[in-house]
Amino acid sequence: MSNEPTTPERDDRDHGSRAGTTEGTATHLTDIIGRAEPFENRPRASVVHEDETAKIVAFEFAEGHELGDHAAHHPILVQVLRGRVEFGLPDRTVILVPGEVLHLTPRLRHSVRALEPTTLTVTMLLPRA
Repeated sequence: MSNEPTTPERDDRDHGSRAGTTEGTATHLTDIIGRAEPFENRPRASVVHEDETAKIVAFEFAEGHELGDHAAHHPILVQVLRGRVEFGLPDRTVILVPGEVLHLTPRLRHSVRALEPTTLTVTMLLPRA
């Protein structure tokens, strides 16, 4: 046990019965896979959730669809819900499949190519006000 003084900031990092609050919001998101049909020649995106801390966008890809080299202003988490994609990074290419999460720092250039019909989510981690 630490002799560090307890502060609200320190309590936020603790895990267990003392951590957290009973006030807040939990948003349960469903029906993400198949939410929208991909366009004929490119993926289709739809916003799944947006608030002051995060924006979640679902992408529906047909096999072979690509998002060319681009970057996000904020850190992002990419998660494949079904299918698989070839995820191009400046230093390597990753095959991303369900059960994996890829974290990118702000402005890191990347590209995406669907190897089969794929649903993936991009969670943009927004700065706190």
